[in-house]
Amino acid sequence: MSGKWTLKYGLAAVLVAIVVIAVALFANPIMLDQTSATASFVVMLTDPPTVPAGTTVLNLTYSDVSLHVTYLNGTAVWLPVTASGTVNLFSLVNMSQTIASTTIPSGSAVDKIQFTIDDVDAVVNGAMYNVTALSNTLVVSVKNSQVNQTLSGVLVDFNPTLVQIQATDANGTLVYYYVLVPSATATIIGDLSKEQIKVGTIVELGQNNRAKLVHVVEEFVKNVTIVSASLSVNGNVTTLSVTIKNEGDVTFRVFGLTLHGEFNATRTWKKEKDGETDEEIVERIHPDTIPFKVNGSSLIPLFGDQQNHEHDDEHENMELSSLVLQPGQSATLTFSDVIALQPEKDNMKHPAMVVTPIVGDNYTIRLMGEGFQTLNVTATP
Repeated sequence: MSGKWTLKYGLAAVLVAIVVIAVALFANPIMLDQTSATASFVVMLTDPPTVPAGTTVLNLTYSDVSLHVTYLNGTAVWLPVTASGTVNLFSLVNMSQTIASTTIPSGSAVDKIQFTIDDVDAVVNGAMYNVTALSNTLVVSVKNSQVNQTLSGVLVDFNPTLVQIQATDANGTLVYYYVLVPSATATIIGDLSKEQIKVGTIVELGQNNRAKLVHVVEEFVKNVTIVSASLSVNGNVTTLSVTIKNEGDVTFRVFGLTLHGEFNATRTWKKEKDGETDEEIVERIHPDTIPFKVNGSSLIPLFGDQQNHEHDDEHENMELSSLVLQPGQSATLTFSDVIALQPEKDNMKHPAMVVTPIVGDNYTIRLMGEGFQTLNVTATP
């Protein structure tokens, strides 16, 4: 009798163990590949930034690094990597810096990387400025995603443009606003040293890896095209429409675009005297670049001032401000409203600075995302 009970409880214990293991495998898909050799895998950042004259520091604080990993059994998951820190992007011209390190099973594929931009600061002409990022969360596709070496990594070419916007406050004093417009590509690389496993390690970017990045950029440029664009002005209202198409075979992300050229910038003051109201239009400093972030199919001007930060609260998912284009998919991005740069918060009784394109002038549209595209357009009435 005792033998039967022993057998009964023994079988029950085996069943419980099987259930526990199954639950563990479901919760941790990486365990399914434990029979495979593991590989050290690092995330590296390189950055030739485009910045205004006088810029000496461009600090970016990042967090929440994640890799999209497909294991040998076909399971695909987002693998979080515990990593955060601050990088001076100026120190990464022709250099790469390790910003995260982990291990994954050999033979897995890493086809996307994601990280959060927590804060950006710039020093321009000796003064420190807080910078507004066009998108706070970046998701970048990875080219040549198979991991076949015991030490490899993903090299992210984070090629941002620091846009300087000159304006005047309500008192006529010259002020500057700064927006970081990202453009990023990434590729798997090997032939790394053991020192590069350590987060913070900076090494010179080899010619071979430079060539890989150039090749990836060239491929992305071919993928997405600006099919058409129009720009018109009706009074103070600016209407911009940009149609883009993904003609490649991989997903493409657009973080935003910039509009470059000469703009009118005015404030309209209302003055009351002897019971009558007069209007006085005063011209101000003319910006030469207007950044737009993408929210769905809408374009939203972003200047980096307090008023625009408050305006962002009206739009959902500002952190994931991007448009995803599947292969063969087209999309039209539009804006039709008054482009207005508000004064500081304590001067809200004063009018905004209204910015409009000049009818008949030519403007350059730069589409910023995984790679970038440009197109010239003429402002029409």
